[in-house]
Amino acid sequence: MKTLLRVLLIALGCQHVTTTVAAERKPNVLFIIVDDLTTTLGCYGNPHVRTPGMDALAAGGVRFDHAYTQFALCNPSRCSFLTGCYPEKTGVMDLTTSLRKALPDEVTLPQHFKDNGYATGRVGKVFHVPDPKTKLDVELGSALHRDNKILTEAKTANDPDDKPRSKAKGDGYNRTYAASSRPAADFTDYAIADDAIATLEQFKAKPFFLAVGFIRPHTPFVAPKAFFEAIDTRQITLPPFYSEGGEDLTQLPKASLRPNNNVFRYAAPTREEARDAMQAYLASTSFVDSQIARVLEKLRELQLEENTIIVLTGDHGYQLGEHGLWAKQTLFEGANHVPLIIAAPGVQPGARSGLAEQVDIYPTLCDLAELPKPKHLQGRSLKPMLDDPTARGKQVAVSTMIAPHTKQRGHSLRTDAFRYITWEGGEELLYDLSTDADELHNLAKQPAQAERLTRMRERLAAHLKSVVENSGLR
Repeated sequence: MKTLLRVLLIALGCQHVTTTVAAERKPNVLFIIVDDLTTTLGCYGNPHVRTPGMDALAAGGVRFDHAYTQFALCNPSRCSFLTGCYPEKTGVMDLTTSLRKALPDEVTLPQHFKDNGYATGRVGKVFHVPDPKTKLDVELGSALHRDNKILTEAKTANDPDDKPRSKAKGDGYNRTYAASSRPAADFTDYAIADDAIATLEQFKAKPFFLAVGFIRPHTPFVAPKAFFEAIDTRQITLPPFYSEGGEDLTQLPKASLRPNNNVFRYAAPTREEARDAMQAYLASTSFVDSQIARVLEKLRELQLEENTIIVLTGDHGYQLGEHGLWAKQTLFEGANHVPLIIAAPGVQPGARSGLAEQVDIYPTLCDLAELPKPKHLQGRSLKPMLDDPTARGKQVAVSTMIAPHTKQRGHSLRTDAFRYITWEGGEELLYDLSTDADELHNLAKQPAQAERLTRMRERLAAHLKSVVENSGLR
């Protein structure tokens, strides 16, 4: 009897030790960043695209329906959410400036996790301009030239008469999209997924922070043919700009209507080309979804899913024909609205309608992993919204832009129902998105909106003042 009791006590002790070790293990972090990804996903209500990987992640996590970038351009956006600071603080508003010019000492998000004992890695495109002070255990880039070569090959195969323009007009074709006969394994994002899978295998025995940056649907919109064929172009609905009579753009500030050099480099698209470009963007989105699904499947295979915080977002949104624009670098809803999905241990799945900003990702991950928050952070943790579906979001989401053609600085404030845009020189736009989701009717000059405009101006001034003074949250 004494022997049996001793065995039971030993067994219970072992169970207690195992439970304690499991409880004490820090949660892993998988941070997935998708280049130029807007909310054209099945889980965000798009009926034409097939995104089962991201849809499943959203079903098991929290989908933020109103999340916004701080700058709709790769380098400024990534510098913002990787430092937890607004663009006015990072000083980064173009594709070449290093965040270290204005922030010589602030610790970036992945470096913060490394400093707190995590194995850390970045695969694919995470920073746009490499940060010399972020030194991670694994640092793997991406072969961006690979898909550009596939585009040229595919366009030549699909239309031999569609030749590249002369060098005097610039290299490349007018339409930067095509379906390819190549297998998935030949594409950049497949290689990124391979590297991410290998890194998960390498990190599986210890707490890790792994950032994975996929490339598509950034131009060129190129993917295997099967992803194009899965989308019925006859069912695609184009924005009002392409409806009968089009959209009157004459009342919009020049700064708002950037030149279209992302998709249609030399000429504005016909209605048919616009529809084909939409198909290509959605096909590229479906393709990158298939590669994200491979990484998530590896996480499940390694039995790491239950103890891993997963964050997925685009670095900014994208204009897909709205106002005739096929590009980023605007202050309209399309370029600034981003998907944001967070799945974390103990967090119940669902959707949140409150406002969130990408600058909030850094402090949110600190809270979820129970790490201290650096003093320089300007975002606000989303953990209260994750914990409580009824918790309110922010009062406003703020985005900044430098118009690439006029060089004017502009800002946008998104509230629950309105978008306010102001450009240097005093030009203002105001849209009621509850009744005008396409941003067609500018209310800024209506007397009935005078008080609202005053509040918007005051909110923006207060935000910019707090950012410059680094005085915390709005």
